[in-house]
Amino acid sequence: MKIYALISILLMVWVIPFAAAEETGGEGPCLSCHGKDTPLIVQTWSESVHAKNDIACGDCHEGEYDIGHMTGEDLSVVEASVCARCHSDVAKEHFSGKHGIGFRAGRACTRTMDKTPEILAGCNNCHEEGSRLVRHEVECARFLAQSPEMQRQGCLSCHKVENRCDACHTSHSTDLAIVRDPAVCATCHMGPDHPQYEMWMTSRHGILFNLKGRDFSPDCMTCHMPEGDHDVSTGITMGLGGQEYPEQVREGQREKMLALCSKCHTRSFALQNLEDADAVQRQAKAIVDEAASIIRGLEKDALLKPSPAERPAHPLSGNKLVIGPQMLYEDLSRVEAVFFRMKKFYYVMTYKGIFHQNPDYAHWYGNAPLKLALSEIKSEALLLREIKSLKERVDNLSTFGRTGTDGNQQSQADMLGANLRQLRELYLRGDLSEKEYQKRKNDLLDRYGL
Repeated sequence: MKIYALISILLMVWVIPFAAAEETGGEGPCLSCHGKDTPLIVQTWSESVHAKNDIACGDCHEGEYDIGHMTGEDLSVVEASVCARCHSDVAKEHFSGKHGIGFRAGRACTRTMDKTPEILAGCNNCHEEGSRLVRHEVECARFLAQSPEMQRQGCLSCHKVENRCDACHTSHSTDLAIVRDPAVCATCHMGPDHPQYEMWMTSRHGILFNLKGRDFSPDCMTCHMPEGDHDVSTGITMGLGGQEYPEQVREGQREKMLALCSKCHTRSFALQNLEDADAVQRQAKAIVDEAASIIRGLEKDALLKPSPAERPAHPLSGNKLVIGPQMLYEDLSRVEAVFFRMKKFYYVMTYKGIFHQNPDYAHWYGNAPLKLALSEIKSEALLLREIKSLKERVDNLSTFGRTGTDGNQQSQADMLGANLRQLRELYLRGDLSEKEYQKRKNDLLDRYGL
């Protein structure tokens, strides 16, 4: 009998604290282990507003679990829907903006959103205007083409922002000074495809901000999250690919941005700069469209090497030419590789450089390489057509027929094409004058009897 009484007492000693911990959100069993295994997490949480307001581990990391985490559930991930239970207004703003419109890697649609005018404008990323007709597949081909490791580290690390508040906020700290630092935005908004951080940092705005602070000059939050609004679409008048929103939406968003700019600048000055950026965006888009037309023509004439049929299948479109929103950067012909940089890097820098008040990005990082890339594509297209024409002439020459087999004949035609390409590249780099280039080209053609 005494043994049973002793066991009962021991059970009560163990069960009652555990139950009490469960009732207070589960911090008891969490802290007993994590205080030893991951002490910085515990320290960060203990210094947070959450801890001061008795928001315990289990209030966010919810679910049935045991001390050994043997349930198989991943309780470490806290999605935005959990945060929204307490931060409903902020969550609503977040889900209404560009961070929350569903462009998480691997899936690119507005499937989670209310159909407000601003969101409907974003639908044109995937659908024809005013229609449910899909313009392009909604999965992200570039994501699907990567290894699982690159998907996790190079794609999802940024594109989790749709459903993860800690993509910007830290996981356990509530220190707003951290998340208000523009460097937090730089984690994703930098690099050749959208260097907004570098543009801002080296603009007059960024320089003055770093010298005198937010009260003197704007940062990312000033313009895109005014008064802490988590709808980061404020003042934006076009989609991710530069497609213009409907006029009513554009006018409303432009007015918001003008109101922000007018706190420091005259309205006429701000309007002129924004309209200049609009105009440059359209001019840059026309250059991209011209290059795309050239590439489609080359593909039609079977001049792309490797051709779409000769390369690994596109994750969504198979062995077809893809130079639209789902274009890959793997296994491309030379002109397509140039076009990818042109469209994804230089085009964006050209007009966003103006929107972010950085003339060097707008001109020398954007406009100049954009136009140089078009020249390169045009020159390559001419060379490909010239080589094709010469090969056809070589195939018809009886002298080549007497040199050996058809394989030898084709080999000489390929050698001619390679020599012509080398001369053209020397000329384009400035290593040959126009006169020297034409002389060496004619000598080469004479050597082949052409």
